[in-house]
Amino acid sequence: MEPQTTSQSAPSTPITILLVEDEQTLQELYFERFTTDGITVLQAFDGMQALEMVEGHPEIQLVLLDLMLPKLSGYDVLNHIKHNPVSSHIPVIIVSALADIDDQARGLQMGATDYITKGDMLPSAVIEKIKSYVVSVPRPAAA
Repeated sequence: MEPQTTSQSAPSTPITILLVEDEQTLQELYFERFTTDGITVLQAFDGMQALEMVEGHPEIQLVLLDLMLPKLSGYDVLNHIKHNPVSSHIPVIIVSALADIDDQARGLQMGATDYITKGDMLPSAVIEKIKSYVVSVPRPAAA
């Protein structure tokens, strides 16, 4: 799949997030909910696309990252984001089906802002929790 970008009724201080998720149903669900709220959503369906998007879109203010991805794991993506001076400031929230405490600890130790286990919450609750982070993301100064 090709990465997509869109924004609907953007707020006066737009927020741009990168959604990295290989499961089509979840991509569509998250995409619809965020864009409805005026959030610009860039999409990546594998780890390599995620790195390309991070490197090519300096406007990204938050990354939602699955761990089990084709081509490059979410851990590898997180490592790259956090060790690249251009992107190390971007908050990364892991949203994964991996529920093991060791996976959670590893993600947080690598620099993730939070770790949300998909199976512990309904998708709507996951979205609301993520939106609470989006509200607190520093926004660029209005041009």
